[in-house]
Amino acid sequence: MSSQYNQMHEKLVKNGKDFVGMIAYSIYKSEKREAIRNGVDIAEFTKLKSQPNEIKKYKVEAESLANIFLQAAADVKLKAVQSQLAEQINKLTVDSLPKEPAYKGFLRWHTSGVAGVVGNFWTAVLVAIFVWMFADQASWDKAKSNAVDAASSALSKIQTPSTASTPALPVGH
Repeated sequence: MSSQYNQMHEKLVKNGKDFVGMIAYSIYKSEKREAIRNGVDIAEFTKLKSQPNEIKKYKVEAESLANIFLQAAADVKLKAVQSQLAEQINKLTVDSLPKEPAYKGFLRWHTSGVAGVVGNFWTAVLVAIFVWMFADQASWDKAKSNAVDAASSALSKIQTPSTASTPALPVGH
């Protein structure tokens, strides 16, 4: 080999799959190019950088850069997995919702007690409108009076709880 060949590549890169070693060699080459630009004696530079502590420094720096790269790649993968998991949870949630058509919900409501009360109210309104439209004034007044009397009678039958019948609690409780 030539006396100018410094074997730095062999000191930093173990084989073709040694990516950390390749990164370390790239760091070395960047420093060497900067030294050449600054007019540093290359023989002295190579002798200095071939020392074991410098070789170790390149490897440590390369491992740090590789770890940063791997962490960034892992973060990207983790975000993708989290996104996929969130989509699956949403799909499971949507899939677990009842698939009943809206009209069945309406029919269920319609057959419940609430619908009966609402239906009775609208029936009474329609009857009142027909009586008002087709009856003479005297018949309307009589129907209105009977409705008011019936409502008053129903309200008077509703008993409110008496406060006097409620036993008082002892003071200490």
